[in-house]
Amino acid sequence: MRNFSIVFNTVFKEAVKTKAYLYITIGLVALSLLLFVSPTIMKVFTKNSPDETYKIVNQTSLEPSEKELTGLGGSWKIVDNANIEDLKEDIKAEELTGFFVLEEQANMMQLDIYMPKVNNEVLLTLESYIEQKKVASIVATQSVDTNVLQALNTPLQSSVQPLYETEPNAWIIIYGLITIMFFSISVYGTNVATAIASEKSSRVMEVMITKVAPVPMMYGKILGIGLASLTQLFIFIGALLLWANVGIFEVPEGSVVQTVMETITWGTAGYILIFCTIGYFIYATLFAIVGSMVSRPDDLSGATMPIVILLMASLTVELLFVTDSPEGMMTNITSYIPFTAPMSVIIRIVYNTISPVEIVVSLFVMISFIALFAAIAAKIYPKGVLKSDSLTFKQLIQFNR
Repeated sequence: MRNFSIVFNTVFKEAVKTKAYLYITIGLVALSLLLFVSPTIMKVFTKNSPDETYKIVNQTSLEPSEKELTGLGGSWKIVDNANIEDLKEDIKAEELTGFFVLEEQANMMQLDIYMPKVNNEVLLTLESYIEQKKVASIVATQSVDTNVLQALNTPLQSSVQPLYETEPNAWIIIYGLITIMFFSISVYGTNVATAIASEKSSRVMEVMITKVAPVPMMYGKILGIGLASLTQLFIFIGALLLWANVGIFEVPEGSVVQTVMETITWGTAGYILIFCTIGYFIYATLFAIVGSMVSRPDDLSGATMPIVILLMASLTVELLFVTDSPEGMMTNITSYIPFTAPMSVIIRIVYNTISPVEIVVSLFVMISFIALFAAIAAKIYPKGVLKSDSLTFKQLIQFNR
């Protein structure tokens, strides 16, 4: 135990003292702060932006109102005749946001749009307004009952209803969490393999092996680097919870910030830390074995490729199947596969589609897998680090017979 603690403390201190670690940690805190400040920043820029100005060249019998159009947003002006080329130059000089030419041909309305970038919201609103004016004109000429006119002009009321007991913007948090987990596992798992391969190539391992047993050394490195990774994740989530509870930031209704505050509770944060830890250990053991197999760090890119492919395949499954259907059959299956379970369970926790019993069963499956693989790694790792040249899995298996 003493040898393990020495390796663990040394690896952890070396990891957290690097400049890269410090910069990444500061960057994560700044990112969490930027998330909460962003609504205020966007509000400032929105206030300072110039009003949108539009013109309508009306060549029909309709009588649109500038006052009614202004209620749709922006500043509107209606002209009967105008030079199209002159209006185009106004747009190029940024004196005009856009203009429309409304024509009537064979009892049909034609709307020509001139905008550098079509604003679909403005366009749909204008088209609806023109349709209402057209119906009102027909009703007036045909002496149609006003009640019929009111029924024709009554818009359809629609609203998006959530499928799950969570915020509509929760998918943004989901993508952020699985992205953070993916990069944490890949970066810090690679760091485990690199640290082992570097010591092996420099012959430091041969000296260390006489003082510290290989298995405590392996777990000391995995846990030391893992704790450094979790410290960063804890700082990031802690910063989010801090900004959410200090009450100094303006949180607009329906914004992403509000979703973060309502989704990332203390309980959810605890689950995220637990499953990120387990996900790291599942892959870190594989990286440790691969690091013991190569003779120098330059060979790691090819040796770790199967692990990276497995990790990317797990991420692809999450993005293609689990995020879109957190209650589907594929999601239930991936919740019990050790390589995909950490991400799948976190997604289901955020969407409230998993029961406590399922969480416990998934944890049991993953921990059992870690214990099994750790036992295998404990036999393979010592043989790998004592060989100065690169080894294959077949050779390692033969050594343990």
